[in-house]
Amino acid sequence: MEVNTNFSAGGVGGTTAPGRSAPPAKAAAAPDYFAGSSALTQALQNQPDSRPDAVARAKDLIADPNYPSPAALRQVASLLAGNLASEGE
Repeated sequence: MEVNTNFSAGGVGGTTAPGRSAPPAKAAAAPDYFAGSSALTQALQNQPDSRPDAVARAKDLIADPNYPSPAALRQVASLLAGNLASEGE
C-alpha cells in the first residue's frame, strides 16, 4: 500500500478547493452627505428672530381673560398631578 503525503495534489476524488472571489470594487468617491448643509445654514440665518404673526397671536391670547379655558387648566393640572404621583412611587 502506498500513502501519498502530497496534500496539494488535489482534494478527495480529484476535487480542488474553490478559488477566492475578487474583493468588491471600491466606490469612486464617497457621497457628500453635507453638501446641502451650507444652504440650510444660510436659509436659517436669513430667518427673522421672531415671527410678527405669532407675536400678534400671542398678544391676543394674553389679552383674553378666558384663555386658557378652565377645562384646559383642569386637564393640565390633572396631567401634572398624575406625573408627580407616579414619580413618588
